[in-house]
Amino acid sequence: MPSRPVASASASASAEAPAPPASASAAAPIETGIPEAITSAAPAPALPAGEPELSRFQAALRELARGGRKAHVRILWLGDSHGQADFWTGALRDVLQKRFGKAGPGFVHVGWKQYRHDGVKLTTDDKWTIRPKVPAASSRTGDGVFGLGGVVTTGAAGSGRARVNVTDEGLSSRLSWDVCYRLRSSDDAFEVSLGTGPKTTIRATATEPPGELRHLTLVSEGRETLQVVPTRGNPEICGVVIETDPADRPGVVLDTLGINGARFGTPLAWDEASFGAEVARRKPSLVVLEYGTNEAGDVAVDPVKYTQRLVRLVERIRRFAPDTDCLALAPTDRADTRARTPLVRDAIREGARQAGCSFWDTYAVMGGEGSIRAWAAESPARAAGDGVHLTQRGYRELGTSLATHVLRGLPP
Repeated sequence: MPSRPVASASASASAEAPAPPASASAAAPIETGIPEAITSAAPAPALPAGEPELSRFQAALRELARGGRKAHVRILWLGDSHGQADFWTGALRDVLQKRFGKAGPGFVHVGWKQYRHDGVKLTTDDKWTIRPKVPAASSRTGDGVFGLGGVVTTGAAGSGRARVNVTDEGLSSRLSWDVCYRLRSSDDAFEVSLGTGPKTTIRATATEPPGELRHLTLVSEGRETLQVVPTRGNPEICGVVIETDPADRPGVVLDTLGINGARFGTPLAWDEASFGAEVARRKPSLVVLEYGTNEAGDVAVDPVKYTQRLVRLVERIRRFAPDTDCLALAPTDRADTRARTPLVRDAIREGARQAGCSFWDTYAVMGGEGSIRAWAAESPARAAGDGVHLTQRGYRELGTSLATHVLRGLPP
């Protein structure tokens, strides 16, 4: 459908303030309803007990189901390479959107080649670079201002182009495109456009000087392609959030924020004020913390440290989104850390208890020790041969299984 871009810019936060292989097909859709009684005379089955730590998130979903909610229900998924692939997250998104309403792909990186997202095609021309150079670092890099996704990108002025094309045919209504950017100096500038619509030039002004994270909102009538072209200097792009208009029909959005190699310490190394402002802007109903696989690779595992970091991260998030629920996931099985993975799992479970988060035991769901090798030996395989990652089939199976957990206790 043709687009009619409408642009507006606003400041978000002051910068001065302190992929795994894809193979095989997806698993069958999960059944989240309650079985019907065998006979009309049989008593109606009781609903399974829900997760008290997810009560506010589930209440928001009930509002959607009743048609009484006027805003999207948003999920932020912070994690490592398992999440960056958007197969695990994509399956969970798919289950929730099919039941409660499809509200768009959510957060998408722009100009980052080591990233994929369901329902979106990403392309670049010429060279694009990322900052920080080691996105998974657990120590502060520079000023620590990297937007919501922990990574900013920069293209070559004049020749670097980055495109984000929504390919999900299920999205045909009006879409908003919330582009996050930062001009580091008064010499920085870039152009942004939707499809064949007009180009909007972004540069520093007297009222919007360089240094801050800012946002530009564009609107299209249906699916479209966003194009970003740096024209001068080194402007930084910190992603785009693509959503439907909740006034038309609110639904579920899941933001994939996984980073290859990330740990609990990764988001803790980002500037708290700027990251927190981006979290507050999203107004999440649920934050998923999917770490632990890389912690299990530590030569000397320190369960107390992992527990403390999980609690600190939840505390930080809730300073900016006090009403959000949280869900901590255990690490997947890993072939070379058979003794250490259960220790990390237990540390995450304890951290979830202390922080008031729901906990889902990914390790046990897979089958515990040795399960990743067993999954890799299957045909078609559910795990990759590296002993660390899963195949698309394995990830999507975990996603549909996780959906059962977050929907537990809700009526069909």
